[in-house]
Amino acid sequence: MRGHRAQAFMATVAALLVCAACSGGGPKTAPGAPPTGTTATGLTLTRGQGFDRSGAFVRLMTCDDPRDYSPGLNFAHVPAGTAELAVSMVDLDAHKIHWLQLGIPADAHGLTAHHLTPGAREALNDFGEATYDGPCPPHGTTHHYQLTLYAMRERTPASLNAKTPPTQTLRELRHRAVASATLVAPYTRR
Repeated sequence: MRGHRAQAFMATVAALLVCAACSGGGPKTAPGAPPTGTTATGLTLTRGQGFDRSGAFVRLMTCDDPRDYSPGLNFAHVPAGTAELAVSMVDLDAHKIHWLQLGIPADAHGLTAHHLTPGAREALNDFGEATYDGPCPPHGTTHHYQLTLYAMRERTPASLNAKTPPTQTLRELRHRAVASATLVAPYTRR
C-alpha cells in the first residue's frame, strides 16, 4: 500500500510540474534578454536609448558622465481612459528617488532620451532638484534602479511640483494610478 501511495504522489507532482512548465503565464523574452514590465492591464514599459544589451544603464545616463542624460523609455498598451502618464526612478539599494516626471500625455509612446515631452513636468527628487539625476552608486558597487510607468485616470494636481517632497509625490502617484508597469535596471560604478 505504501509503495502505491508514493507512486501516486510522484505521478501527481510530475503532472503538476509539466503543467506549470507548459503554461503561458506571461510575456516571453529571448534567453538573456532584459525583462520588461507588463501588468495585468497590459500596460508595458520597455527600455529605449540608454541601456546596454544586458539591460544595464550605459555610462551616458549616469553621474559618471557630465551630461547625465535621462534614458529613453517605450510605452505600450496604455489603458483606455488614461488622462496622463507619469514616470519614477528609485534606487532600490539606497532608497532614493532619482526622477519624477508627471503630466506625460496619455498618447505618448515613450520618452526620448534627454528630452522633456511637451506638457510634462519634472518634480522634486531626493537630491533637491526637479530633474533627472542618474544612477550614482558608490565606486565598486552595483545598485538597481526601478523605473515605473503610471497610468493616471485623472491629471496629477499642479500642487505636485518642484516644491513637493518627493516621497509625497511618489505616494500620490502610486495611490492615483489605475495601472503601472515596472522594470529594474542595474548600474555598476567602477
